[in-house]
Formats: sequence, C-alpha cells, structure tokens
Amino acid sequence: MNRIVRRSLEIIAGLGGVGIVVLWLSGGFSPRIAPADVPAPAPSVPPGVREGIVVRETGPVFEWASGTVASATRTVVASRLLARIEEVRVRAGDTVAKGDVVVVLESQDIRARVAQARDALEAAEARLALARSEKARVEALFKKGVATRQRYDQALAELQAATAEVNRLKQSLREAETELSFTRIRAPVSGRVIDRLAEPGETATPGRPLLRIYDPDALRVEAPVRETLAVRLRLGQRLRIDIPALERTFEGTIEEIVPFAEPGARTLLVKVGLPPASGAVAGMFARIAVPAGKRTRLLMPVAALERVGQLEFVRVRDPAQGIERRLVTTGRYRDGDRIEVLSGLAEGEHVLVPSG
Repeated sequence: MNRIVRRSLEIIAGLGGVGIVVLWLSGGFSPRIAPADVPAPAPSVPPGVREGIVVRETGPVFEWASGTVASATRTVVASRLLARIEEVRVRAGDTVAKGDVVVVLESQDIRARVAQARDALEAAEARLALARSEKARVEALFKKGVATRQRYDQALAELQAATAEVNRLKQSLREAETELSFTRIRAPVSGRVIDRLAEPGETATPGRPLLRIYDPDALRVEAPVRETLAVRLRLGQRLRIDIPALERTFEGTIEEIVPFAEPGARTLLVKVGLPPASGAVAGMFARIAVPAGKRTRLLMPVAALERVGQLEFVRVRDPAQGIERRLVTTGRYRDGDRIEVLSGLAEGEHVLVPSG
C-alpha cells in the first residue's frame, strides 16, 4: 500500500514540475501588459516623389467673356468712279504702306478729257493775252481822246470775260486731273490686306468695297460682357486675355466700353487692347477674364494630377491607411503651379507630386 502511495506522489510531483516549466516558458511568471492597438508604421514616400498639401484659399473669381480679335483701324478701299478695273496689285495677306497704288482703273476716257481741258485752257489764255493787249491799246487811245468811252468799256469787258473763261477752264482742268488721279486707287493707311473683293475686268462702282485693310499693330479683343459685370469695369483697367490658337495669354488695357446694352443678350461690348507684336491676327477667337468677385477654393499642385482619358487621379498619402489612388475633379481656375479641386480631396490632405 505504501508503495502505491509513494508511486502516486512521485507521478504528481513529476506532473507539477512539468506544469511549472511549461508556465515559465509561456511567460506566466513575466509581468502582464494590458491589451491595446499597436500603431502601424507610417507609409514612407517613394523615392523621386515629394508631398504637396491641399490648402483652402480665398481669391478673386473671373468670368471668361468670349470675343474676337479685331483691329482698331479697319479701312474699306472703294472707287469714286464708275470704271472698269484694269489691275489689282495686292492679295489678301499682303502688307501695304500708306499711298501705295493698290487698284488701277481704266483711264483712257478721262485722259482724253484732261487733254481737251488742257487745250481749251491754252486757247483761253491766248485770248486773255489778246484781251489784255487790246484793253491797254484802247485805254491809251481813250486817254488821248481818240477812242470813245464805249470802246474802252467794251475792251474792259472783253478782258474780264477772257479772265473768267481762263479761271473756268483752269477749274475744269483741275477737276479732270483729280478724276484721273482717282483711277489709281491708293492705300489710305498702312496695314495688311484682309479681303480682296474685286478682280481685273470687273466694273468698279462708287462706294463698292474693293479691298479691306487693317492695322496689325492696333489689334484689340472685342467681347460682349454681362451688363452686371461690365458696369464695374473702367477705362484703363488691365485684364487678362487668352488666345487659345496661340496658346498664350496677355495683359491688355480696356480702351473702350460701348455705352449700349444689347436688349436680348444684356451685354455691353468691351474692347481690350492687345500688346504690339502679339502674333495675333484679326478674326481670331479670344477670351477676356472679367473680375466677378471673390471665392474660397481648394488648391493642389497641378503636377500631382494623373490623367487617364477624361479621368483625373491623384495619389494621396494617409498616415493611417497608406497611399491610395483617388479620383478627383478639378476646375478651370489656376494659380501658378496650383489648380482648383472641386471634389475628391479635403483641406490638409497630402498628395504625391513627382519631383522634377
């Protein structure tokens, strides 16, 4: 019996020792730590990338008004005569100087009238010389008492008539020469030809446009602006001009605000001058940025945008969730290297921007 008890006690002691060893190995004798969330390490920024912050700023709002590039000096060249066109010396796009002959009209009939007027004047001047001589002779005889008073008055009248005839024919000659000069139509201003509206062989009629010329150094943008915005503008104010065809923007000065509102559109025509040598040509599409108050916007670096077709994405670094690719919507407003964000981001978020 004692052997059985002793054997049982040995078995229990062995099991107890094994339990103590297992408890020690499992940390049963170490101090306990209360359960809690272990923070995940913040995601690192990939090499070659920097961070940009989405910020909220209050800035001016502009409304774009669409218009057209036009010249402040636009001239229509027309004929003053009814005559056949012999020659048109310019084409659309040519540059002309003031006084250059641009159109030549048929002039044979007018040249004949000039020659006739000149011959008639020479004959009248000969008769005038004779009348002067006769008047002087009769006057001398009258003073001696040989010629009568009636004869003297007659010689004086003949001289006055000859003088009037000479003056009349001089005026006729000047008119014929002026009409002849109209057969060589000259450019009234320096500029560039934009329209050639007649060809040799056609008949030019008074007032009918033959050419259109504009001054390329006096270009401006003419745009209708909403009356609620136009009434706040002032002459001399500087506005931004965008010409999409040139992919360039300029600053121009308001030169004129037409004081008449279009009844249907409720707009006023605003004319903003372009700087010289802008590279624009008359007729180009252009826009002007009209101040329309202030607004608060979210702005982010434009370089952070990734465009896939019509979609725009950015990579956002969240300390808790890591780096995610997010769909965003941007606006048209830009401030240097930043662009307006309409949706997809919040103020203070970090976006990844490729370096360089």
